[in-house]
Amino acid sequence: MHDDLFARSDAQLLSLFFALMPSASDQAALDEAARLHATRFGRMKPILAAKRHVTLLYLGQPMDEQIPSLVAGAGRAMATIQGESFVLTLDQVAVFGRNSVVLAASQTPRALAELEQRVRLAALLNRLLLARAPAFHPHLTLGHNDGRRVAPVNCPPVRLALDTVVLLRGAGDAPYQELGRWSLA
Repeated sequence: MHDDLFARSDAQLLSLFFALMPSASDQAALDEAARLHATRFGRMKPILAAKRHVTLLYLGQPMDEQIPSLVAGAGRAMATIQGESFVLTLDQVAVFGRNSVVLAASQTPRALAELEQRVRLAALLNRLLLARAPAFHPHLTLGHNDGRRVAPVNCPPVRLALDTVVLLRGAGDAPYQELGRWSLA
């Protein structure tokens, strides 16, 4: 039996994505939201504060050798982006995917919608998209539950002041690797 030179284990599949990271001052409100909603969705395993983010654009799962050119392309793409800081209000709680307990925005701020469109276009022009990016719906994962499905419901709002885009690489419980950072201000 021969080893497949192109096979990678799931542990090696690291996602690459542009994200918005909550500030340290916003983490207390997110901690409180995680406590408030933990029991409503079954046993929820919270994610680490350092891993909380709002995905702006998912790029895919690149091979290690693709990373340098993708980081360079991300730098070129973000150099063309004009944006402004904004506040994102997360006022719904739901379960997305198989088991992600999330805070979601019922309305997308104009500045965020425009930023997402600009980043998506710049990523296309710089050939950064390795996979089909899902439709944009602003949300932040608080944790993972036992698979109990719950429709979105209104919740006490959490307001995040966002002013920076980061390029992150990572998967699973491991800390994210920050590959780039760009200020919107």
